[in-house]
Amino acid sequence: MKTISIVVPCYNEEATIDKYHNAVKSLWEGSRISDRYELELIFINDGSSDNTRSMIEQLSKGDPCVHYTSFSRNFGKEAAIFCGLKQATGDAVVVMDADLQHPPAVIEKMIEKWESGKAIIEGVKSDRGRERHSHRFMSRLFYSLMCRMTGFDMADSSDFKLMDRKVVDVLNSLSEKATFFRALTYWVGFDSDKVEFEVAERSGGTGKWTGRSLFSYAISNMTSFTYAPLYIIGLTGIVILLVGLYLGVDAIITYFEGIAVSGYPSLVILITLCTGGIMLSLGVIAIYIAKMYTELKNRPRYIIEDQK
Repeated sequence: MKTISIVVPCYNEEATIDKYHNAVKSLWEGSRISDRYELELIFINDGSSDNTRSMIEQLSKGDPCVHYTSFSRNFGKEAAIFCGLKQATGDAVVVMDADLQHPPAVIEKMIEKWESGKAIIEGVKSDRGRERHSHRFMSRLFYSLMCRMTGFDMADSSDFKLMDRKVVDVLNSLSEKATFFRALTYWVGFDSDKVEFEVAERSGGTGKWTGRSLFSYAISNMTSFTYAPLYIIGLTGIVILLVGLYLGVDAIITYFEGIAVSGYPSLVILITLCTGGIMLSLGVIAIYIAKMYTELKNRPRYIIEDQK
């Protein structure tokens, strides 16, 4: 019998672990999925500071399909996802959150599309639920920029996905430390399909994303996956150069015409624009250099403290 692995990154999810486990087990036992596939449920404890680890350990003792890995500290969701992909042994692997905002019932639809020959089934949000307007605006802005930079249509995409074994093997073969899981599933290029889902309310606890963490997440993933910001720097430099040439030519013409006026305001504006552009450009370049430095150090993406 084939196996479906479900990878569940967890960070301070003590209020949702039991509910999530019960929901997935009910889905498996209450449908015909169990007649065709065995379940492998892999929890990745990303350095939680609450009782998440002990709860997962208890689940693994009472349910043979439950496995877990605990990090020595918080390494981030990307690291947890890729650790889970390494641990998964299934013929297909599902990645989803533990807070039940990714509805387990959608897994059955994903499996049906996978059985029809699709290698990747993307979970796409048809309704983002009760999300703050600022959060929704920033998400749409980020994915709009990513779509333009990469050419991939990632609108309303999520980490909720099903991937065939061959896709997982390719992702596991990648050596880079700084990854963007959502985009990489588009980048690998395998035949894919989509399943829409409505984002449900959290089953417990509080969301981990703040405005600051979302901004950091966006910058990190944008610079990890695409060189577009570097090209934007080049284009900005060309624009500033053209503006400077125009002002220079204008100054020369007005000088010889004898109608030159004090250029202090325009000089201040030009210096401010150039200085701001240079500092912004150096900042973006510094991010890429820092990422190169991180890759060159070749430190592990995560450190495993315990697993079963």
